[in-house]
Amino acid sequence: MSPRILLLAHDNKIGDSIILTGLLNTIVKVWPNAEIGILCGNVNLALYKNHPDVKWLHVSHSRSILIRAYVSLMARFKKYDYLVYFGLDVNKSSFRKICSLINAKQRILFASPMIKNTSDIVLDGPWSNSHISNRHFTFLRWIGSKLKYYRYDIRLNANSEKIAQNELNKSGSTKNIIINGRGSSKDKCLSNEWVIRLIISLRKYYPKHQFLILSTSKKDELSLSDKFSRIDKNLRIIPYKSSVDSNLAVIKNVDAIITTDTYVVHAACAWNIPVLALYSIHAIRDNHHVIFGPQSERYIQLIPPKKGIEAIGIKETVNAFNRLMKHKKIQDCNYL
Repeated sequence: MSPRILLLAHDNKIGDSIILTGLLNTIVKVWPNAEIGILCGNVNLALYKNHPDVKWLHVSHSRSILIRAYVSLMARFKKYDYLVYFGLDVNKSSFRKICSLINAKQRILFASPMIKNTSDIVLDGPWSNSHISNRHFTFLRWIGSKLKYYRYDIRLNANSEKIAQNELNKSGSTKNIIINGRGSSKDKCLSNEWVIRLIISLRKYYPKHQFLILSTSKKDELSLSDKFSRIDKNLRIIPYKSSVDSNLAVIKNVDAIITTDTYVVHAACAWNIPVLALYSIHAIRDNHHVIFGPQSERYIQLIPPKKGIEAIGIKETVNAFNRLMKHKKIQDCNYL
């Protein structure tokens, strides 16, 4: 059997794309002759371009529907047997347009569209109450895999890893902690002042560790350098690079992480790095901490009692982090 499978990752989300990597090698193990294509964006491209099990990449360099339509039309020429989409927004006009242009023989979906093709296969499940990786695991079961545990499979550029290791070695410290307070939206971002107070409090317990702060743009890197340069002599701002694989390479080589962004949570889980995830109160409303929470052996989630992520106190954060570092296995979600 030599099926051609197109996986849709056109929304460009890094966290979801990290989870998607767990499919690739297992698909090939079940169907050794399978040919896998991915329709992605220019941001999450880094997660697929180095993976040996991806044969074709269809890259949309813009969110414009016209650009996506053109890329989808180019994918049509590969004559895919299956189009697989793990999102639940199957009734969006942009998704319907992409599907019609790709024109795969069958669609594998995880929600029922209002206009259903006769060849559609819908894998139903309690997806709004379970981790997103359960959808991927279900798909693998559907194709005949006997996989017991679903694991992410990030493949990085060797040069990116070398650069990251050189950055970490500059201070001479052998232990590194990432503090990432830049989330994907305003309610997921920590102020510089809050992060400074956290660093001062943590330094009492981790005097020899190097603290690392991820930057999201060149402007952000300069701003962070200006704010933090005099706070702690063993603190580094990770230089901004346009490709996300540079940050992923840093994440792979650290000892622990504190973050408000779920893409960093998923990256930590790929290598089972201890991660303290700080969420806003909206995480409960949207079941965010369940659907997009950590899937590894070492994590703690903190959710505040009121609006604003800084409602999570410094003391609670430090105590939770100390608890995380003391246990070789811990899986905990704390509602403060």
